[in-house]
Amino acid sequence: MKYHKHMGISKYFSIAAGILTGVLIFIIAAQFFGFTLGNKKILESCQGEYVKYNSFDPYCLTVVKQTLPLGSKYVIIVSGKNDNNRYVLNYLDPDPVNEDEITKMRVMWTGEGIELTYSTGHKLYIPKEKFIVSK
Repeated sequence: MKYHKHMGISKYFSIAAGILTGVLIFIIAAQFFGFTLGNKKILESCQGEYVKYNSFDPYCLTVVKQTLPLGSKYVIIVSGKNDNNRYVLNYLDPDPVNEDEITKMRVMWTGEGIELTYSTGHKLYIPKEKFIVSK
């Protein structure tokens, strides 16, 4: 009698383990394929009148926090008037960056590109050739 009762518990354990394994595989696959649970705009800066690229001006730089199944990442997007013209940079930083540091970031638009300066003094430069589209 005890043997049959123990087999019933084992059966439920196997079913639960199978369901848990399936959920974990789904989460890992969603992370791997870049499925986002949400996007939050952290910072936006648009090209000023003093800079002309003569190619679908004006451009805007947006920093977005993407929430993924197993964490989050920051993405920098530079886009023109027509959203088909986009340059996307997945921001990877060796030091943890938080939203407060990103909102304090200085964005400088120049004739040669975009310079981002963080509150820590680190700089990121995006040359105009990476995001402008020829007419």
